[in-house]
Amino acid sequence: MSQAAMNDRFAREIEHFEAHYAHEAAQGIDPLSDFDSKRYTNPPANTIYPREFYHHLLAPIAGKEVMEIASGNGIDASICCHNGAKLHAYDISSESIKMVQERARVNLVSENLTTQVTGDFMKAFEGQTFDHIIGYAALHHIPMEGLAQQVYDRLKPGGSAVFAEPVINSKLLYKIRKMIPYSFFEDTDDEVPLNDKDIAEFAKPFDRIEKRYFHLTSRLWHAFPNCWPLVKGLHLFDREVMRLPFMRRFATVCVFAVYRDK
Repeated sequence: MSQAAMNDRFAREIEHFEAHYAHEAAQGIDPLSDFDSKRYTNPPANTIYPREFYHHLLAPIAGKEVMEIASGNGIDASICCHNGAKLHAYDISSESIKMVQERARVNLVSENLTTQVTGDFMKAFEGQTFDHIIGYAALHHIPMEGLAQQVYDRLKPGGSAVFAEPVINSKLLYKIRKMIPYSFFEDTDDEVPLNDKDIAEFAKPFDRIEKRYFHLTSRLWHAFPNCWPLVKGLHLFDREVMRLPFMRRFATVCVFAVYRDK
């Protein structure tokens, strides 16, 4: 991608997310519930929920230096700070960073948070290295060329990078989704879900990778967010179905960690 094309892409992303997070913040920011505080502190490896598995891969993070790419609305930043991490969060959107800061204030964890507005990974907290580098639905928004090596180089020995990303490995499923006019998620024009090849390419500089797939039928839970028995049932069903390796190609989320051992 040329520099001009990249600048145009960043400009569109900034415009979109400035409006998106200003609107979201206007709805109000609530503190983490006791339920969420407990579920995201040392979740089990066999959890059926992608965000719990994401935080499982990070635990324990008390006292760890963590950088978050594209921190969004600050939910994961506040969870990490609540669990004792020294969290360095950056985002291309100033409205996002305002929301990250306010959520940390509401959750009484501001002392564990440092923020920066930038769209450049290497300029974010320049010169620092980290125990973990993380991003929830972040990578598919940013240019991937050369990023994996940059992430590797900014990890301390023994560190890891943990991501949760939308994925599309089935061309048929992708075509079907494109035919459906309604989406549970607000997509931008430039974002492209990853696939297994993208993730394998990203993992090349690292020493090893750990990953799990989520969301087949449970993708529908967003239509019934207050029906917890249905939400749990869909996630349980997905876990059992994806014990069959060939079914994993129909998953829509992959949570993975890549490790720098030395």
